[in-house]
Amino acid sequence: MDERRDAVSPIYVEYAISAQDMFERKTYPTWRTDREAAKYFGAYEIPRGEAFPISYIELSTKPHLFGALGFDVKEDYLTTTRIITFHCKSCGVHVVKDGSHRLLQCAFHKLNPQLEVYEVVSRDWAACKVDMKNFCECISNNALQGTRLTPRL
Repeated sequence: MDERRDAVSPIYVEYAISAQDMFERKTYPTWRTDREAAKYFGAYEIPRGEAFPISYIELSTKPHLFGALGFDVKEDYLTTTRIITFHCKSCGVHVVKDGSHRLLQCAFHKLNPQLEVYEVVSRDWAACKVDMKNFCECISNNALQGTRLTPRL
């Protein structure tokens, strides 16, 4: 499923940003965990009340999850610094669709390369049925009847 097609009036942008600057934003991998970040959930169908966003910085401190993510701390994932993200211009959330292993490597090893980001930007991701429905605060506020998403940073 190509979720970008569900974005209303998408804009496609390309820019450069350092990995550490990217971590200062509301940027998340599509990976989610339980509330305590003890267990990884890979299915997007798991509801927001059971699976929660986790930042790359917090994820880098949870090596017990690395096996489930297919992440090896000794592997070099930075053979490219290209990242693909979806961005909600209304709530500021960035979801990394391609490049999560690269960003986790940067967080784990405290690396700061310049990233080449290709981003799909929209103010309205409400029609999305895959990843953005689990991260976009605009959608979650409606889906959770006004409760604010409070992801761990």
